[in-house]
Amino acid sequence: MANASNYLESSIANWLRGTTFPTAPASIFVGLFNGDPTDAGSGGTEVTTTIRVAGRVAVTLGAPSDGVMTNSAEVSFGTAAGAATVTHYGIFDAASSGNLLVHGAVGTSRTYAIGDTCRFAAGALSVTVA
Repeated sequence: MANASNYLESSIANWLRGTTFPTAPASIFVGLFNGDPTDAGSGGTEVTTTIRVAGRVAVTLGAPSDGVMTNSAEVSFGTAAGAATVTHYGIFDAASSGNLLVHGAVGTSRTYAIGDTCRFAAGALSVTVA
């Protein structure tokens, strides 16, 4: 699946085999990366805590349309605490650590300086699981 992590792909494959599927997360969280985190979750560098000391931000995705969902409300990381370049995002099942579920490139990479506001308007993060 495009942009789905190996963890999510294996979970779906095991569900198709009739084995236990992980419980859906109560919330999902977006993290910011400099570089593609890749399906394995081992690429790029997560810069979320550089930009936002408190870390990842909860995100709500709208209903899927042909396997594509977007954030249904603005996602705000607030004022950048540190400088970092953001090229990709990852959606996780936990506010820290946890499992990478899906990932993608942000529309246009951006370098944030201390004091810049880091946010994504509703519909700006597109998640494809088709």
